[in-house]
Amino acid sequence: MAIAWLRGLGAVGAVGAMLFANVASAGANPEAPRPGMRVEHENMRCTASFAARGDDGSYYFLTSGHCDAHDGSGWTYGPNVPLGTITASENEGGNKDAAIIRLDPSIGVPTGDIGGRPVHGVYASDEIKVGVPICKLGAVTGETCGAVTSVHGDGVIEASVFSLNGDSGSPGFVKNLDGTVGAVGTLMGSPDGDDNISYFVPVSPLLEKWGLRLLP
Repeated sequence: MAIAWLRGLGAVGAVGAMLFANVASAGANPEAPRPGMRVEHENMRCTASFAARGDDGSYYFLTSGHCDAHDGSGWTYGPNVPLGTITASENEGGNKDAAIIRLDPSIGVPTGDIGGRPVHGVYASDEIKVGVPICKLGAVTGETCGAVTSVHGDGVIEASVFSLNGDSGSPGFVKNLDGTVGAVGTLMGSPDGDDNISYFVPVSPLLEKWGLRLLP
């Protein structure tokens, strides 16, 4: 599977997308970083995915691996507030595209809920079937929803979910009947020319690989 258009927004990205990003992040509380907010460094703007705590006691946000410039530069959020640095990432094409940002200890505990809905449970890709409703919360386009259209052999989930550049890293989730959400994946990209299809890398194996537990 080839993903022709990744959803990170470079420093020279489209003005229209930046305007969307400013609107989406306008209400963010800089003292409480949260999933779905815009995160950035000097060369890239992406979206924070699920919040987690590591086995090392640190707090993290997942995001997309292609957001990692591999230069050790610090990430910020809100009005240029220091957030942390990427400590692990993978970006090997269409089936591996994820990273984790270790938060600066001064931030404390980040907000884990997705748009006010607690995270309860993590779905493996083999639990997600074609037709299942799925949503994402992005820094550029906010919350958009659709349905799973395919689950590829490598576990990548394809869904009819709208996204734009800058939404890379958006948390993908299923809305549970009790008002919580179940974590599914992290948004990585779309086919060239089709903003209404998004691809998600499953979260479950990443948590095990990097020793993380999602915050509720």
